[in-house]
Amino acid sequence: MTGSSVAVLMVTDSSSGKPFPAARWPAIARVEPLSELGRIDLSPYSAILVDADLSSGSTIDRLKKSLLALERNIPRYFLVTEGRRVEMVQANVLGAHATETRPLTPEGLQRLLASALRPPLEEAPDTAKAAAAHAATKALGSAFEALRSDARLDAAALADASDDIVDSVGAGGLGRWLDTVRAHHQGTYQHCLLVTGVLTNFAQRVGMGSADISKLTTAGLLHDIGKATIPVAILEKPGKLTPAEFAQIARHPVEGYEYLKARADLGSDILAAVRSHHEYLDGSGYPDGLMGSQIGDLTRIVTICDIYGALSERRAYKPAMSPPEALAILEDMCTAGKLEAALVRALRKAVDAA
Repeated sequence: MTGSSVAVLMVTDSSSGKPFPAARWPAIARVEPLSELGRIDLSPYSAILVDADLSSGSTIDRLKKSLLALERNIPRYFLVTEGRRVEMVQANVLGAHATETRPLTPEGLQRLLASALRPPLEEAPDTAKAAAAHAATKALGSAFEALRSDARLDAAALADASDDIVDSVGAGGLGRWLDTVRAHHQGTYQHCLLVTGVLTNFAQRVGMGSADISKLTTAGLLHDIGKATIPVAILEKPGKLTPAEFAQIARHPVEGYEYLKARADLGSDILAAVRSHHEYLDGSGYPDGLMGSQIGDLTRIVTICDIYGALSERRAYKPAMSPPEALAILEDMCTAGKLEAALVRALRKAVDAA
């Protein structure tokens, strides 16, 4: 097979289990061992698929040297082991456009190829949004890894990702941003990007200045960083959480706050939003049971947009809720005294305008 006839490169290692079933792999792909990475010219490929042990330091070093040195942004896809957070984090640090769990099924292969080989003319309208979402996911992956290793947050990468999102949502609208995120991302990363887009749109539509728009966008990216400490099996559980599982989930606001307070240079209002975005005006939220005036304005906005983003998520076990349905739930929560009605009305106007 010649390089000119190959569109996708799959890189695999001997620790990934059974050899890839070549009969399922189309003639447009080339399969190479991980040991060859560094000696292969990656530039001709339309996409790169990696099936390797992402918990191995030597594997990560080899992948970083090759993938992060590319002069053009070739889409890269990773196979990960279900429930292994370190692999998902590393995939996103390495710039994953999408992931699939191993073993790779024919359906999973089809999803990856459909994304990797979509005709350029079909992708063109959303190229900027996809690139912004990709950069934001990479920044999130780095932030999650920094928390896990207790390293300092990469503020520059986060600021760049925030600027890209502001530009993308402003130019293409909220709806197209949400569609792009749902098409390319899943789980916690999908949620963070959806919430960030909703916050950015809210700030832009109510006429905030650039500094406040940037602040809300940054708060959206970081609001769930504490989930880096929670097992994936609990985060992605489709059914009802047990009391013990919810107790683990409920730790994430404090975990995120404590890390950012020690390892990032952020304003007190962003830190408060990270810690308190699950607080409600009636005191029924967590982790501190705050009430009314104890909850700042930025936190109140993040809370509302966080709920709207969660309702807008598309998961394997549930479809995305429509905007009217999601807004109706928020309005019911206002009636119950949990959320600020004026902010929910402002969100409705922002969503309608978008």
